[in-house]
This record gives sequence, structure tokens and C-alpha cells, in this order.
Amino acid sequence: MADPDDALELGALRYRIIADAAEDTTASVTSTIRNASQTEFVDLRGRPFSRSERTLWRYLAGFRERGLEGLKPKERKDQGTIRALSREILDRALELRRETGGDDDPLRATKTIIDILEREKSIAPGALKRSTLDRHLQLQGASRRQLRRLGKKVFKKILTIAPFELLVVDFHHGPYVRVPPNGEIRRALLCAFIDHYSRYVPEARYYLHEDYAALRFGFRRLLQAFGLPQKLYRDNGGAFQATRFRVACERLEIKYVASKPYVAEGRGLIERFNGTLKSQFESEVKRRDELPTLDELNAYFAAWLSERYHRDVHSEIDETPLVRFERDALLRPAPDLADVDEFLRLREKRSVHKKWSVVDVAGVRFSVNPALRGRKVHVLYDPSDLAYVLVEHERKIVERALPQKPGATPPDIPAVPSSGRKTDYLELLRTDHEARARAEVSALRLRTAPTAPELALVDLIALTEHARGTVMTPDERALVSAFFRKMRPLEPDATTAALERVQRRLGRALHVRVYLDALETLLVRQRARTGEKR
Repeated sequence: MADPDDALELGALRYRIIADAAEDTTASVTSTIRNASQTEFVDLRGRPFSRSERTLWRYLAGFRERGLEGLKPKERKDQGTIRALSREILDRALELRRETGGDDDPLRATKTIIDILEREKSIAPGALKRSTLDRHLQLQGASRRQLRRLGKKVFKKILTIAPFELLVVDFHHGPYVRVPPNGEIRRALLCAFIDHYSRYVPEARYYLHEDYAALRFGFRRLLQAFGLPQKLYRDNGGAFQATRFRVACERLEIKYVASKPYVAEGRGLIERFNGTLKSQFESEVKRRDELPTLDELNAYFAAWLSERYHRDVHSEIDETPLVRFERDALLRPAPDLADVDEFLRLREKRSVHKKWSVVDVAGVRFSVNPALRGRKVHVLYDPSDLAYVLVEHERKIVERALPQKPGATPPDIPAVPSSGRKTDYLELLRTDHEARARAEVSALRLRTAPTAPELALVDLIALTEHARGTVMTPDERALVSAFFRKMRPLEPDATTAALERVQRRLGRALHVRVYLDALETLLVRQRARTGEKR
């Protein structure tokens, strides 16, 4: 085993198997070993196993000679050497791997390398497994992951020359807090904006949710206090995917930049801040005897940010974030907050009440156009100012809805104006009925003479039972049904007369097939005489 701890644990496991035999000083060691070989044990992974007597004697000899060290597995003498393939084949595989791998040329896959070696007759088909070659290529530092990581990915620091040229925003899972009034325990999440040039944090606050509402609240406070940044850099979290936030940044002329998924190096600045936050601030929060509320946590955090983080010398810039920010800050003016509120309105789906013609938003009812009763709409609102909401239907803003006034009667749906023309529905029905009656009379006049009557299956069964003098079973009735399908159409008078002749000639209480065969003979003869075609 490569891991010494794993080897020691395996040695301890082997000792537990032979412990009784190792501590036995009498002549019953043999029986103890035999009993141990018949016992099932559990290995380090929880799987059952057993060992033979020969193996247990070897364990016991190793323990008596070297103690617990004698029970540890022996390392292979050829460990790390190439055993599954020759050095020449491995060198050729390395050469094939390194033939590709340019900027527009992906590295050659291991299965392709094996196929080339087989076609070059270097190895027999199926002799070299993909996992084997992958393992040896990795030992040589030539796996595709190693080459791509070490040779192709190049990272460089972002250069900024002024505050608010680039802001980085991110959510961070923070400590737990108490939520009044029931004292529910919830985890707080920090939404922080950090300036790349100065490492100054102009806006940061803990929330109970990682959503657009929290992002909107912090972004609005940032613009109100410091004005507009030039670029906003964020990750791919769900809160940053809101279309309205992206549109708001475009309207405010802020370049909205997203980091590449699964590339943590692009978020190094905010991750470094989160590390400092956890070690200096959140660790102290966890040491407190009682969990703080969210407001208490934000108060402590604001004090730490102002008194500690902003006034400590940052190792990357060799000065404090506060001094660097205040010295070089040349900020753009803050936008009109009324426009910002319009851009950042929350958007939620609502159903218009069927009777009252209202939508409920944050506990406030807003009156909407009665024509929207019972319909699904989207409501755009500012949670900090519920003076009005915007109602969106079929992707269009249809109205600005105001709160419903107490005692106000819901407006009625306006009546559809009459065109002045009346339609006599009953007269239309009478006209269609008379036209249908005339068509049916005309069809009767053109209809051909009715065909001759046909004996029904029920009547044939009754006649057959009368000829036999007994009621038939279900199987016998099935025989009559088959005869009926074969010989139809059956003329009623002719069939009745033929069955009476059969009964007079054969008598009663015979098998039903006898009567059917005689009946078929008579009917065939009769049809042959009359020239009737079946």
C-alpha cells in the first residue's frame, strides 16, 4: 500500500483476527487458528471476508517475528516501474500524445493512441487497456488534464487604474443567526461589492436569502452612496441571472461581466476577501455564547469593516483600502433613484381576483382593469415603495395600478356595445330542420326495394333446440353460430321447413352437429335447384 496509515490499519485488522492465537500459550493454538479460518470478518471498507489456515499461520509467524510491523503488507519491490508495457511503447505513446495540443488542436485521446499503436503493429489488438495507458501517461506527467492545466491555461492579473473602474460582487454563506419572534435558526448570506483597484468594500450586508431582492437592495444602496461603477463583475449564481438586473445595468451604462464557469481564478479577489472575513470576523461571531440576530450581525460587521478591514494594510497594494480609495476616487454621479427603482422593480406572477379585480402584492391589494379578471399577469413592484405597481400582460405593460381604497366598489366589466342587429336563432333552427326533412324524403323516393327477410341467429338457435327437444349448452350454441355465419343468409320459411323435415327423419335428442349437417345438405340442394348463388 502506498499510504502508511492504510498499511498500519490493515496490520491492526490482521492482528485482531489472530489475537486469540497470538495470546494463547497452550497447545490449543491449532484449534484457535482453525476456528478463526471458519469465521467471517469485515474489512476496512465494510465488506465481509475470511482467511485460510495457511494465511493465518503466516500472519502469526510475522507477528511473532516483528510484532505489528510483521502484519503490515509488504511493498512491491518494483513499485513505480513499468510492468504492463515496454519502454519503447510508452515512449511512442508519449510522442503521439505530444504531436497535438495546439491552441486549435485538442490533445489526442488515449483510445486514439491505442488504436494507432495497434495499426502500427506495435501491440496486439486488445493487449493494452485504456486505464493502463492512462495510468502510465499520468506518471509521466502527460495526461490530458495535466498538460492542459500546466501548459495551456495562462492567468494574468487584472489591471485597474482608478476606483470604481471594476467592482466585484458575490454572495458568501456566513454564520447562523436567530430570526425573531420564534428564534428560528437561519444561515445568513453576505452580498458584498468590492472595488478591484483599492480593495475597498463600498457596500456589503448580510441577508437571509440569496436572491434578486437582496442583490437589488444592495445595488440600490451602492448607487445612492457612491454613484455608478464602470464594470460589474459577477459569477453565475442564480441571483445574477435576473433579466431585469442585466437590463438595468445596460440602461445605467454599466458593463455587466460574468466570470467563466468552474474557473475560480477569475474570482480570486472576492474569495480572498471572504477568507479574511471568515478568519477575522465570522470566527469571532461563532465564539459568542448566543447567536446574534440579523440586525446585530450587520451592526457587528459594519464595525469590523470600518475599524479593521478598511484600516489594515493590504498585502497586495501595500496600503490600507480606505486611504487608496479616498486618495484616487473620481466617481461618476449617482443616477436618478426614481429611474433606478423603475429599472430594478421585482417581477412576480399573480392572478387577478375574479370578483374584486385586484392583485395582492406584499399584503397590499391593487385595483386593476376589470377586463383582466381571472387572468394571469406579472406585477412589477418596488418592495420599499408600494405607492403603485406596474401590471404586465402578454409581455406588455398595460397599466399602473394603485392601491385599492377602503369602501371602494370594484368596477364592473364594461358592457359590450350592441351593433343594433338581432339574429333570430329559432328561425335559423326551423330553416335547417325543414331542409333536412326535404332531403330525407327525397332519399326515400330513390331507395331500392327492400331485400328478402333473413332468419336471425336467435331464431335459428330456437328452431334447433325445438328440433332436438333440449336446451343447448354454450358450446353447442357456438356450433350453431358458426353454421349461421357459414350459411347466411337463411330464408326463414325454407330453414324452418328444412329443420322440420330433419326432425321427422332423425328424431330428437341427437347431437346438434347431426341436425346442422342434415340442414346444410337440404339447404344446399334447395339453392342448387333455384339457382341461388351463395
